[in-house]
Amino acid sequence: MVIKDKVYETTKDIGHSINYVAGKNLRQEVIKFGGSTSAHGLPLVVNSTHWYSKCLWFLLSIISTVIFIYQCTLVAEKYNRKEKIVNVELQFDSAKFPAVTICNLNAFKKHLAKTVPELQETLQAFKQAVSYSKGASNHYSDNGKRIKRGTFRYVQYEPVISDCECPVALGNKDKKDAKDMECLQKDGVPSSNLTTCICNFDRQDSSVWPCYRKDTWRLDECPECNDIGYCNLPETNGTNKLPCMCQNDVGYCLVQPDRVKRVWEIKGTAVPSEDSPYRDDFLKQLKELGYENTTDEVAITTKTKEKLVLTMAGLPVQRRIALGYGKSEFIKMCSFNGNQCDIVKDFKLHVDPAFGNCYTFNYNLNNSKIFYSSRAGPSYGLRMMLYVNSSDYLPTTEATGIRIAIHDQTEWPFPDTFGYSAPTGAISSFGLSLRKVRRLGPPYGDCVPFNETLPEDYIFRNNAYEPEGCYRSCYQKKIISKCNCADPRYPVSNNTTKYCDILDLLERNCLIQEGIKFTKKNICKCRHPCAQNVWTTTYSAAKWPSGSFKVGSCNKSLEECINHYSAHAAMVEIYYEQMSYEKLQESESYLFVNLISDIGGQAGLWLGASVITICEITFFLFRILTVYCRRRETSVREEDDIEERRSKWSPVDVKLYDNGNIYKRDSSEDDDEVYVQGVIKKSDSFVISNHTATSDEDSSYGSKKRIKTIFDGNECRDEIVCKGDDIRPRELF
Repeated sequence: MVIKDKVYETTKDIGHSINYVAGKNLRQEVIKFGGSTSAHGLPLVVNSTHWYSKCLWFLLSIISTVIFIYQCTLVAEKYNRKEKIVNVELQFDSAKFPAVTICNLNAFKKHLAKTVPELQETLQAFKQAVSYSKGASNHYSDNGKRIKRGTFRYVQYEPVISDCECPVALGNKDKKDAKDMECLQKDGVPSSNLTTCICNFDRQDSSVWPCYRKDTWRLDECPECNDIGYCNLPETNGTNKLPCMCQNDVGYCLVQPDRVKRVWEIKGTAVPSEDSPYRDDFLKQLKELGYENTTDEVAITTKTKEKLVLTMAGLPVQRRIALGYGKSEFIKMCSFNGNQCDIVKDFKLHVDPAFGNCYTFNYNLNNSKIFYSSRAGPSYGLRMMLYVNSSDYLPTTEATGIRIAIHDQTEWPFPDTFGYSAPTGAISSFGLSLRKVRRLGPPYGDCVPFNETLPEDYIFRNNAYEPEGCYRSCYQKKIISKCNCADPRYPVSNNTTKYCDILDLLERNCLIQEGIKFTKKNICKCRHPCAQNVWTTTYSAAKWPSGSFKVGSCNKSLEECINHYSAHAAMVEIYYEQMSYEKLQESESYLFVNLISDIGGQAGLWLGASVITICEITFFLFRILTVYCRRRETSVREEDDIEERRSKWSPVDVKLYDNGNIYKRDSSEDDDEVYVQGVIKKSDSFVISNHTATSDEDSSYGSKKRIKTIFDGNECRDEIVCKGDDIRPRELF
């Protein structure tokens, strides 16, 4: 091999050597970072002189890192929980007075309710159930199907079955005369068919007359019937064929009802005995009326009240208003903030399905006439004398008094759910305390903003959103989907939906069964409003009126007036206990700045790291990326240079020695890239080149080495002359 080929081979070896040394710079970068970083663990590992010290510090660093990661996980979980805190602030200012809705515990007047067939049937069923509960067993019959309603359901006169005492006939002539004679009506249950008669029942005055033996009546078809209940005789002219019951001897006909009622059922004076022929019929009727397996009088009253609510809710609104209490007869006296009220203007009618006519004070929705309390105490609140007239109460009303609901002006009143009761014969004082609640929306909470559009199925469209309104809207939607009719106690979101008929057995059972399922499943997802005013109350009472107080316009003696108003009237005071209110404001418990602070604290505790350490790591990663990218670029270019028998150095000074004589060689003009070319004429051992083993003149880390490449005639080898960080490449020779 000639010297020229040896030099070429040497230049290729030098190129591979430089590539190897450049690859070791990544390791040098890592080592230098570990020895100089501000984090506490790594420098101790790198700079330790003994292996056991390195292992100890390395183990401690790993443990600290694991604990740090675990603590960061806990901190991140706490941040993701989006916890809240409630800040309570006490503010002093003139507080807005709430809206107050007052109702009579008796929804409808008794003497007017008797004129409504729907109510009359419900009250008659109540009397039957109560009578049966007093000593009756729980044996029921389930025979027969429900009869369809007749065309003339509510008439003034209708046939009823009654117990009677009829004349006894001895001969044939007397027998014919006896049939023509009227029977004496009784309120008991017939013991046999011989004592059973059919009478005319007047719905208006509840009179039962006249009465005739049962066998003197027949079922027939009449051509015409009027709304009073009488029909034309079957022999007369007419186009219709209406079912009727005709008295054979007297010659008149009545509209045939779906079921002929019993006088003892209407009056509730008796219950058929076990051996009575009307026993099974009576139990069947109780079942159809919804009192199956119910013998407790309290439970019967509760069911009847619910039926009354459902029945009255199905009536037109104007008809319900006419059956209730008027504003002037219910509210006798009123004052607010020491001034007399204008009862006509200051109270607004609110028709409630459970309590009938209710009246709301301070109701204005546009905030143009909202009353404010100037001072605390009863004299500066709302004071009213309310007359309930308990003598006209329905038999299902268990207590005398009024119902009060305190709410915001924008909210729908729910006196049956959120109301307070006040008795007659007492002055009831309700002390108010205002709390303004402000809740956080997503992601910290799930509340409804004030300006958010109400859901389409929300039935209280003209009022603000409330959880109770949402719950009832959800219930109404469920009933409509299952029963194809709406619960008459609540509004509907559209006018095309019909209300369920409580007297219809199928619809009533659907309402009851679906209501039970709805309560058990709890399928509604209702939220709270983000802004809400809540009034809490404290209640106290005293006997009213006193013995020396002249009440209202009473023309009787003082004692009689006091007794009268004690039984039929109530005094109510609603006022602020103090002129301050609480503001409950929800706020974020754990913010992002708390997250960063806690992570920084954990990093300082377990790693001794800080923001400077993060900057060091960032710069270190940038340096690693730079070295790696340049290494790949240099590797590709060196492969090309070696194949062309050129050794690329960056930077390098190349000199050839022959027994002390230096031979000049050609170099490229680029200062950063110097190529070795030429031929060595001597064959003995000499130094080919002296160079530095770094491929980057601007490298900031690692050591630079002075390497001597020697050719001994057979092979080339590198020898390290010296190394140090202070060696500059251009000053090696």
